[in-house]
Amino acid sequence: MHLLKTLSVLLYVALLLNSCHKKPVEWSGPQLTPPRHQLTAEQLLAGDTLPLIDMSFFARPAWAQPSPLRFSGAISFDETEIIYPIERAYYPGENVFPAITFDFISNQDELIPIRQEILVNSLQSKDAWNVLVGTGEIWKEAEDGEWCRASFPLSLTDSYIGQVRNCVATFLYKHDSVSNVYLQCSQETADLNDHQVGNMRVMLPARYQPRKYTDSLLVIEKRNRIKAGRLPVSPLSAIDANNSIAHYFEKSLYTNASTSLGAVIMDGIIYLQPPKTRHGLYPYPNEMRHAVYSVSKSMTGALALFYFAERYGTEIFTELISDHVPVLSGLPEWRGVTFSHTLNMVTGTEGGEDAPRLYETIVKARTAEEAIRNVAKLGDKPGTPGEHFNYASTNLFVLSYALQKYVEQKEGRGISYWNLISENVLAPLGADDFTVLRTVEAEGSQGIPLLAYGALPTLDNAAKIALLFANEGNYNGQQLLNREKCREAMGRTKWPGYSTHNDYRGEHYRHSFWATNLKTNENNTEVTYMLGYGGNYVWFFPDNVIAVRFMDEYDLDFKELVKGIGEVRGSHR
Repeated sequence: MHLLKTLSVLLYVALLLNSCHKKPVEWSGPQLTPPRHQLTAEQLLAGDTLPLIDMSFFARPAWAQPSPLRFSGAISFDETEIIYPIERAYYPGENVFPAITFDFISNQDELIPIRQEILVNSLQSKDAWNVLVGTGEIWKEAEDGEWCRASFPLSLTDSYIGQVRNCVATFLYKHDSVSNVYLQCSQETADLNDHQVGNMRVMLPARYQPRKYTDSLLVIEKRNRIKAGRLPVSPLSAIDANNSIAHYFEKSLYTNASTSLGAVIMDGIIYLQPPKTRHGLYPYPNEMRHAVYSVSKSMTGALALFYFAERYGTEIFTELISDHVPVLSGLPEWRGVTFSHTLNMVTGTEGGEDAPRLYETIVKARTAEEAIRNVAKLGDKPGTPGEHFNYASTNLFVLSYALQKYVEQKEGRGISYWNLISENVLAPLGADDFTVLRTVEAEGSQGIPLLAYGALPTLDNAAKIALLFANEGNYNGQQLLNREKCREAMGRTKWPGYSTHNDYRGEHYRHSFWATNLKTNENNTEVTYMLGYGGNYVWFFPDNVIAVRFMDEYDLDFKELVKGIGEVRGSHR
């Protein structure tokens, strides 16, 4: 369906040149003021399609009163066509909201989903979209009469590459009924080249079934724990008085909101540039999900292998792929390939990274067994394992498959290696709501993470995982990841990593982290970073500063950011 494309230097230059001639128009539509004139009770009850509106209309207004009525029940939808103007034919189901049910409860002023994991369509489903629902709000507006009001963040993603469309939905409710639900999506991390960037909106007819949930107290307890454990967030302007960093995050390339997320993590605080959409500020920034593409290789692949290096010993890095992946065991090209080789892109095998091969090998396959059989058909490349850097997303999927088999040998059949990471790394961090894309298996059985792509972090997830690497795997005195492997990845040992032969993305590759030297003023600065398709970055700067920028518009030049970070850090020591 959606193809992951390798960005070339020529394409990058062309995009920048083209963007100079197509300056996007800034959104200047009216914002929510009393009395409300968009998303009124009359409009939501009538069910007519509305124009694209400012995101403030989906947020709880300052004049709202607490809702006198709790919410507890299921909202169900039939398949409904979405208004989604794009410059190509739709992929099957791409312009259709799926038939799906959301279960919610309320606690105080929050609307909390019972299921906080990704709601994945089955292999037999023709729906294009999976859904990930976040925590919203409930309130009361006097003009709504007997109705109360709610809104919630919603992410549309897929089972292929894991793009994310950031949406917000709103509706009215009474004790036994709900209005239509209006949904608007005005931001995403998707494939610009494939004309996936675009606004969506739809008025969804809804059915409501009041319900009581036996696990409601556990759901509320988990929500409160995650919320209380978040890193403190302050506006970026608190440290960036000259807007040197904000200007980098605010640049317009193809749209008026090129950056989905821009933030700096310094001294344990997240300094956030308010997340913009093409129609105003996103009302639920802490719930916003992001498709980070190959940032997943570090955020999930390195996280996994570093954890098991701490759990079982660093010998896991020298484990042979052929000992754990039977389909590859008899192939000469995989002889001698280790877990470390796959993480470092030096397997010496042919890899599926260009769009057609990656699509046919992993994306289209869906199930783990089908995908690994496809990898076995890719063939060999010149050189031996550990000799030449050859970036290929298929390597990380092979690592995921091998890790699952390795952990089953250690822990028992059916034990999920990612569940161990969730329990022993993500939960202690307070990031157990971190979501990853998995293979889609028959009969609803749990798939394995793709690792190459498909991480869907929130801001807090991304910041905590980045800090864990920066702190060399230690969290509150507990060593969660192997310290030496973290130090190698961060460039804090004598090991330089593998030369990428001046790949435009970076000069060295260390355990799925890129590194490059940049000259700013008279100083040379080595920066280590996670990097994903479209311009998704997590940077590790000197002096314990981390920056995050998620986008889909291919800005790979970060010299300006390096300079801005240096200025800010210098004035806040």
